[in-house]
Order: sequence, then structure tokens, then C-alpha cells
Amino acid sequence: MHPFRVHHHCKHLDPMADGEAGKAVSLLFRIAALVLSVAAAVVMGTASQLVVGGGDRGAPSSYAVSCSQYNALKYFVVAGAISAVCSAAALYLCAVRAAAAIGSLPLVPLLDAAAQGLLFSAAGAAGPWGSSGVDVGGGGGSVCDAAGAFCGKVSVAAGVGACAAVAVAVAALARDARRRGSSGGSCDW
Repeated sequence: MHPFRVHHHCKHLDPMADGEAGKAVSLLFRIAALVLSVAAAVVMGTASQLVVGGGDRGAPSSYAVSCSQYNALKYFVVAGAISAVCSAAALYLCAVRAAAAIGSLPLVPLLDAAAQGLLFSAAGAAGPWGSSGVDVGGGGGSVCDAAGAFCGKVSVAAGVGACAAVAVAVAALARDARRRGSSGGSCDW
């Protein structure tokens, strides 16, 4: 036999192996969603900056800018934390429990939908606020004009949160692909 010749006696992929691969992909992305949700909430929750500027009569003045001063950013932290809880519960149900449901409602798809909704809305809430012209410290500039490092952390947190939402979506797609390709399992509904 020639070493580069393609042999046509290969068998089709085992559907059970495809189901296990789908479960592995779903679990991997669920872990990523959990880690990214927590990371986004922590980065946003710890975002702050001391701004030093010229005050009245040339004396220096300073003020702090933090996420606790902005409702959209507080929402981001809370939504990220709740999403992490939803992601952890879905991970547990997919990894450990048989198909769980409340009555006829399957839990994992509901948890996935809640996590995605919270993460995408949080990323949206955090996105445009910094350039909205919110006056800080009476200086007439926007938050990002005065506190660029703070805005950088906010942008990173929003990006990480959006990545977490995408990870939840990929995990859900892998779960759905597995459901179509197998006859039952811990993450099926």
C-alpha cells in the first residue's frame, strides 16, 4: 500500500462517540462561561480610579470614580453574578444529574437562556455609558476623559461578559447537537 493513498474502508463515526464529544464541548464551554462570568463581574466590581485635577484657585483636587456610582455598571456586576450562578447550575445538571425539569419545563435550556439574556444585557448596559458625556468632578468632560484607566477596565469587563454570553450560546448549541445525535443523556431535554 502506498502511504499517501486514501483508503475507503473507514467506518462512519460512531453516533455514541459524537454524543460524548458534544457533551465534552458543552461542558468545556459551560466551564468557560462560568469563569468568564465571574471574571467580568469581578473586573467591573473592582473598577475604580482616583482622578487628580486642578481645583479652584489652582489647588489640586481629587475624586474617585468607581462602578458603584453608575447604575448601569452596578447592574452589570449583579447580572454577571446571577449569570455565574445560572452557568454553575447548568454545568452541574449537565455533568452530574439526569435530565432535570420543573414539571414539563427543562431546566438547562431555561438556565442557558437566563444566563445569555443577563450577560448580553449587561454588556449592552456597560458599553455606551462612558462616552455619554456624563460630567465627572465638575470638569465638564466625560467619564473617560477624566478616568481613562477606569474606562479601560469597564471596556475589558464588558468584552469578557460578551465572551461569556457567546460561551453559553456555544454550550447550548453543543447540547442541542448532542440531543439530536443521541438517545438520551444528562444534558438532554
